[in-house]
Parts: sequence; C-alpha cells; structure tokens
Amino acid sequence: MRIFTRTTKLDALRKEHYALAKLPDIVSIPPLQGCRDAAVKPIETVTLDDIAFALLELQEKSSAIYREAEALRTLYNLAREKGAAGADIALDSVPVEKGGSR
Repeated sequence: MRIFTRTTKLDALRKEHYALAKLPDIVSIPPLQGCRDAAVKPIETVTLDDIAFALLELQEKSSAIYREAEALRTLYNLAREKGAAGADIALDSVPVEKGGSR
C-alpha cells in the first residue's frame, strides 16, 4: 500500500535551499509606532516589509544576547586572571578598583 503525501511549496523550498531549511512556519512582526499592532503571520502570507521589520527585531535581540555573552565572558576571564577556581563566586573574585574603571 502506498501513502501519498502532499509537499507544500514551503517544504520544497526548505529541501531545495540549504539556507532555508530553518525557515520558520510563523513570523513575529513587531508593532510599528502608532501604525499597527504586533502580529504573528504564517510564513506563506508575510510580505517583504513584514520580513524586514521582523529582521530588525531579531537583530536587536541577537545583539543583546551577544552583549550579554561578552559581558559574562569578560567577567569569567577577569576572575580567572585573578586566580579564581571553578567553584568561586565570580563577582567576589574580581576586585573593584577605586577611582573608576581601568
């Protein structure tokens, strides 16, 4: 017995283009100042403008995550430079210098 499956255009694009394999089913579009509310749309109905606005918001989130990761990495490195071990409290391991930042 053979079972037929229907391949959607989205499925075909995901298979055909490696870079589109992780294309989301839905896109979150942030609100536009006073012009529209936030929206969630299926990928099949998003416009290029919707994608542009969604990308701006995702890039802001990505930048915030990167800054947080860098701050944690810096704290980790500073603590290790001061001789801290893995079980030590990171903030306790890094002295605050009087007179401002280095």
